[in-house]
Amino acid sequence: MGVWNGTDQEAEEIFHRFFVEEYEKLIRCAGIYLRAYDQRKPINGRSEITVQEMFTLAWERRQEVLSKEKPIGWLYNALQYKVMELLREENRWAKLLLRYEQQNMKPAEEPISLEVEFAGLVPDEDLELLYRIYLYGYSYNELCQEMGLTKSALAVKVHRIKEKIKKFF
Repeated sequence: MGVWNGTDQEAEEIFHRFFVEEYEKLIRCAGIYLRAYDQRKPINGRSEITVQEMFTLAWERRQEVLSKEKPIGWLYNALQYKVMELLREENRWAKLLLRYEQQNMKPAEEPISLEVEFAGLVPDEDLELLYRIYLYGYSYNELCQEMGLTKSALAVKVHRIKEKIKKFF
């Protein structure tokens, strides 16, 4: 198929139709992918985040997507890559937290926790939030209800905590 030359307004209408018709199916598909890789963690919040990120990517590449013969197929392929990206990110953070926890443990002594390592870098409740998500498997829904936040507010909070830690290292 050729290059799509429509306007952004036309693209918005097409993407809105994609969103209305495919959103729930994409959520279920992301859930299936996530469940296939790790059945221990909850999937609902993670599925929704992955689909939203996929739609963001699709909008950024709207000319490419709309130029495809089957743009819906592009969305499902992109979703699979976004799920893999999410899993890599989660694994990376879980390993990072565990590694630093283990590095601070000295034999025959009281273990030093990450709270001491990150003292002053991030508040204790922020570090506890990362533990709960990446080590204990809490879902965003559970944490949102407990903390009284929306999913997007929680996602922004987690992103900011991770950025602070990244700057430190």
